[in-house]
Amino acid sequence: MDQKKLNLVFVLGVLVLALFLLVAGCEVPPGPGPGPGPGTGTGTGTLETGTYQEVEIFNPDEELSAKSFKTVAEFNDFVKMNAQPRSTAYYGLLGGDVRMMDMAMEEAAAPQAIATGEAKSVEVTDYSETNIQVEGVDEADILKTDGNYIYTITGKTLFIIKAYPGEDAEIVSTLEFDNRPASLFVNGDYMAVFGNYHDLDFFKEIDFTPRQGMTFFNIYDISDRDDLELVKEYKFEGNYFQARMIGDYVYFITTTGPEYRRIYPTPVVIEDVVVRTVPVRDIYYYPIPYDSTQFANIHAIEITDPDEDVSSKTVAVEGSQNMYMSKNNIYITYTKYINEWDLRREIIIDLMEDELTEADKELIEKIKITDNDVLSQSEKENKIFQIIQTYINYMDQDERDDFEDKVEEELKEKLEEYDYMEYTVIHKISVDKDDISIGADGKVPGKIINQFSMDEYEDVFRIATTVSGRWWSTLKERTESTNNIYTLDSDLDVMDEFKGLAEGEQIYSTRFMGDRLYMVTFRQVDPFFVIDLSNPNKIKELGKLKIPGFSRYLHPYDEDTIIGIGRDATETGRTRGLKISLFDVSDVENPEEIAKFVTEERYAQSTAEYEHKAFLFSKEKELLVIPVYSADYRWDEEGSQGYNGAMVFEITRNDIDLRGIIDHSMAAGKYYYGPLVERSLYIEELLYTKSPTLLRINELDDLKSVKNIELKSEDGPYPIY
Repeated sequence: MDQKKLNLVFVLGVLVLALFLLVAGCEVPPGPGPGPGPGTGTGTGTLETGTYQEVEIFNPDEELSAKSFKTVAEFNDFVKMNAQPRSTAYYGLLGGDVRMMDMAMEEAAAPQAIATGEAKSVEVTDYSETNIQVEGVDEADILKTDGNYIYTITGKTLFIIKAYPGEDAEIVSTLEFDNRPASLFVNGDYMAVFGNYHDLDFFKEIDFTPRQGMTFFNIYDISDRDDLELVKEYKFEGNYFQARMIGDYVYFITTTGPEYRRIYPTPVVIEDVVVRTVPVRDIYYYPIPYDSTQFANIHAIEITDPDEDVSSKTVAVEGSQNMYMSKNNIYITYTKYINEWDLRREIIIDLMEDELTEADKELIEKIKITDNDVLSQSEKENKIFQIIQTYINYMDQDERDDFEDKVEEELKEKLEEYDYMEYTVIHKISVDKDDISIGADGKVPGKIINQFSMDEYEDVFRIATTVSGRWWSTLKERTESTNNIYTLDSDLDVMDEFKGLAEGEQIYSTRFMGDRLYMVTFRQVDPFFVIDLSNPNKIKELGKLKIPGFSRYLHPYDEDTIIGIGRDATETGRTRGLKISLFDVSDVENPEEIAKFVTEERYAQSTAEYEHKAFLFSKEKELLVIPVYSADYRWDEEGSQGYNGAMVFEITRNDIDLRGIIDHSMAAGKYYYGPLVERSLYIEELLYTKSPTLLRINELDDLKSVKNIELKSEDGPYPIY
């Protein structure tokens, strides 16, 4: 073969290789395999010179269906179109805390064992667990017990305490972190500890600095509580949002904002120091106009077998999410609004389009094609509208009035197309051990208050929402809020709806129990509703009770009795004290408040109103314990009337009696303003109440003090006394 033919073969080979690499760069997702090299960032997208997307309004009639990205380039296009301005993206993350992000957090130090003598070993069978929503679905918390040991977090320190017998209780190990742990799980001889993470030196080592936050997830072998062994370290991109544990699997969820990156374009998972990204094929999005895009990163981790690989999926959602988890499914929800201002702006732009000069039309086109790294979508929208606004400013008063009339007329027609202006969007993610699969999607009018607004029962998803009252500028009138209940099938299609409850009020608490829903709304009085869901195709109201005040949290006492904790109020709606109620629902048509306790102090408060994990209840022990705080500085011969600790009640089917307060005021320090007690639990005949710097142990029968254990945490540069 002569030289010319050799040269031709060489050139053709290069072209074929180049074509192969081009195709690979466009179609191969970032690996699931390890490796910090730039190969994981192939594909830069097709929006190189900038792209502008005309304003879209959420369409509640459009069918929702998850779509996965097929290429990195396609994912990058989505990120560029939905990236928030650089000044807000870092601080607008769900689950993120700017104060926590500012703290320098490095890798956990080796556990420091503290040996204080050999403790007695006693078989323990009766102890409380974290107050959870769904049986069998554990929720992460700052305090756990296995009946023998207590595991708890204060500041940057995790304490392991030999808890029983109480007189021999002692700290046996501590873990000092340079970061701030947020929560933990305990499963047999394994413990997982996790929280937000930032360590610039570590990021330099792996040559990656996350701008959307990072969380650590450490797994420890705690078979020897005196000598803990760190067996696995994960770091997941994003801020910690929620975690649940079913069996041996933890479902750990972080949130990130969209950020365009050439290297590691998709969310990052770090195992020890090995970096990989979530494969682009495992990232999903929905056909909606996003307003504040976030990625929910869901990781399945088998904590009792740390060598098993982590399974991950990512879904593009909106900010301000809520989450509910059954034994088989995760439901992530958020509120989508039909924004009257967006509609008005869209109308103004359409009406003014023919009035623009050719120069300004060209300027607007230049803004639209500006590189998305320079101007985000929202920044382009604002700049374009500023140009249009100058034309309106030049109108005389008559012209402006006529223009405004046209806008109002078209806006009124637009608004008449919508039955509701806010919707809860629901995404269902199915789980089975390490298998995570994206499921059905749906939407219902209104918004929810928390995870207890949702429930799954016999493959039926139930949800209670409030449709907010609002001022209609076009009608010059205000509509009142209403409350709705929906049942949805396994495909999240609506089976039935019960609308219009308690007009002018909003939901304050809900509790689904079997085929019933108990719900409290409030404006001036407390309507306590009993709703029948036994036939999901025919929701009906069974009964209601109107009393002053409201309950923020509802908890089952038994099948016919509900405990409510909230606020007492006057007939006009003025709140006046912490209130605990017992509702008898045995006669469903006529529910009755059969007992109540109301504090004398108007401004007494309890974190159990908002945090169900601070609520300790045992029907068998006739026990109810909640954190309480009252800043009452009245003095008499016995001193101040204020208190800070845990109220302990004897609670029966017909009565609530305050037995006493476990005082924690001596542990106030810098934590003084607000309830000190974070959690409580019992082991056999002992009650344990925990505040940031103190664990108190008391007898359950007479509340006599058994022992106090100081929880000293190195949480700042200055000593606190």
